Amino acid sequence: MKSRGKVAVLGPEGTFTEIAARRFFRDAKFEYCDTVSEVFDAVDKGTEFGVVAIENSLEGSVNTTMDCLMEYDLKIYKEIVLDIVLCLLALPETKKSEIRTIISHPHALAQCKKFLKENYPDARLQMYESTAAAMKELKKLNSREFAAIGPKEAADLYDLEILLENIGDAPSQTRFIVISKNESSGDKTSIIFALKDEPGSLYHILGDFAQGDINLTKIESRPSKRKLGEYFFFVDFEGSLDDERIKDTLNSVKEKTTFLKILGSY
Repeated sequence: MKSRGKVAVLGPEGTFTEIAARRFFRDAKFEYCDTVSEVFDAVDKGTEFGVVAIENSLEGSVNTTMDCLMEYDLKIYKEIVLDIVLCLLALPETKKSEIRTIISHPHALAQCKKFLKENYPDARLQMYESTAAAMKELKKLNSREFAAIGPKEAADLYDLEILLENIGDAPSQTRFIVISKNESSGDKTSIIFALKDEPGSLYHILGDFAQGDINLTKIESRPSKRKLGEYFFFVDFEGSLDDERIKDTLNSVKEKTTFLKILGSY
């Protein structure tokens, strides 16, 4: 665990991002940001570390994080995997029958789709930048017609009562990454690349990894936002940049791409 430096996280206080960050950073001073993009911006401008969600086991990748990894010249320093337990929270003495509107982060609402359909089919759903932002707003609204979905760890922080625990439709984990200008080391590496516009281009790159006996743990495409039909590929694989086998494979991959960005080993 690390104890030095300042850490930017998605705020306000009590988000799952902060909970994940505290697993790695001991006694750190947290800088609370309103959006994922602001976390990246803070680290780009001098904050030593940032923590952002990149992938959920149920809802998939966090597109904003993927886009920011492309946009900013930052490295992945570490990854943190957190079990996500979602709760229905409300003001003290709120009855379940009083609730008319449920607020939370879009991913949290999506992960409780079945629960909401069965228990609150007529409730209005409102989206916020984070689960903690929704909980903070609930406290401010001071209305028993509202409930929030979020972590139980933040219930006391916003003077809320836990009505129901573990309301997610299925067990869920979220993968968070620590971002920094500093490089780390480890046995997992992430890269981004763009393909040449020619037949078999992706096939040949995947062949380089297979020939090097390198296990890919994730491959995903995102629109380049430059023109229709052009994509960037995000790849995670087992191995370190210090390994000559990895270096040789990446040199071969570079020759077959129009763009290659190495996010680091961690």
